Amino acid sequence: MGKLFGTDGVRGTANTHPMTAEMALRLGEAAGRYFRRDGGDSHRVVIGKDTRLSGYMLETAITSGLVSEGSRVLLTGPAPTPAVAHLTRSMGCDAGIMLTASHNPYQDNGIKIFGSDGYKLNDQLELEIEKMILADELPQAEGDLGKAIRIDDAMGRYIEFTKNAVGANSLSGLQ
Repeated sequence: MGKLFGTDGVRGTANTHPMTAEMALRLGEAAGRYFRRDGGDSHRVVIGKDTRLSGYMLETAITSGLVSEGSRVLLTGPAPTPAVAHLTRSMGCDAGIMLTASHNPYQDNGIKIFGSDGYKLNDQLELEIEKMILADELPQAEGDLGKAIRIDDAMGRYIEFTKNAVGANSLSGLQ
């Protein structure tokens, strides 16, 4: 574990370090820079959030950082964490970001990053991104700006996925 990333991403009280707009912006810049290191010019990141008020602040800041690094950001709006993991994989994204603090108090929030496989980033990758966030200054971004779009059918895609996962099996009798 590093200074920012714990066992399940970055967590804390909203609007207090490390859950500030400034840190979220730097995380977006660092993640955008990290996923762009392969020299490609078209990287996609899906971002979902729960319904916490601070999610709007964090979503906007992370999106700004990613777009400044040339990423195409796909915004789901409120979504469950497994939906973001699924959409990351099924839409061929380089990463997925979920803004949630799960069962923690409403004033908390968290940032969890998924790799292209829909699984949480491994500790080594989180530490590499963390080093960039904590650097005194990130180098100026090079290349074109990205853009952000809202995915209007994100929940429909996830509902179809879950229905297909159940298939013809019945869920009756489950409580």
